[in-house]
Amino acid sequence: MAIYRLLENAAFDPNKVAVMVEAYECACKELDLTCSRNDPLTELLARKIIELTQAETDPDPKRICERSIKELGVSQH
Repeated sequence: MAIYRLLENAAFDPNKVAVMVEAYECACKELDLTCSRNDPLTELLARKIIELTQAETDPDPKRICERSIKELGVSQH
């Protein structure tokens, strides 16, 4: 998954990593995407989720999922 590749050399709190992974999987499901490493959309989505999670003091995976989709302007199926 694209998010794992982006997180592998980063230093994040384990709780935030769990939030990011859950939000990423949620967004992929909502958009009916296969969380492939080679898909530019999933990488863009992963980067947005990381950005949003870092900005939150108490991140919620569902809220980050929804917000990332909205901010990227991606249509849900």
